[in-house]
Amino acid sequence: MFEISTLLAHEEIRHVLATYCRGIDRGDIELLKSVYHAESVDSHGPFSGSGWEFAEFVIQAMEKKTLVTQHHITNTYIVVNGDSAAVESYFLAFSPSVFSDGEPSLGMIGGRYLDDFSYRDGRWRIVRRNVVLDFGRDSLEGPEWRGLTDYPRGAHGSSDLSASHFRGKPSRVY
Repeated sequence: MFEISTLLAHEEIRHVLATYCRGIDRGDIELLKSVYHAESVDSHGPFSGSGWEFAEFVIQAMEKKTLVTQHHITNTYIVVNGDSAAVESYFLAFSPSVFSDGEPSLGMIGGRYLDDFSYRDGRWRIVRRNVVLDFGRDSLEGPEWRGLTDYPRGAHGSSDLSASHFRGKPSRVY
């Protein structure tokens, strides 16, 4: 049986994971940095350094893309031990790109974030992250799925529809 404090920790950690995805996909560097403690370490494929340095690295890389990425957290397994937690989160990441020769690509990655979280100053944040790749694909042949012309398109930063959706609404960042 979970105690209320453990349930709250689980929910706050899930919120941090969702914030991570939003920070990357919306190109919001400050939001992305907010999920890491200052001394954090992120081992993320070709990148290894602090979480804050990763945020700068990945947002700069994303700004060069003209298409919008999506990161999805699926299953999460969270073990809370006082003010620390070990977390495994399955993820799916989709990264549409256009190569320098004009050839389109839809990069797809499935893997897991292995995170150590700690609770300090009233907030759960990532202290250490290791990214494990389970599968990836470089392309998916064929045209865009029919029937999508009436959907608004995603964008980076304040031009995305979600920016106005949350504007002026009270929020609490964990």
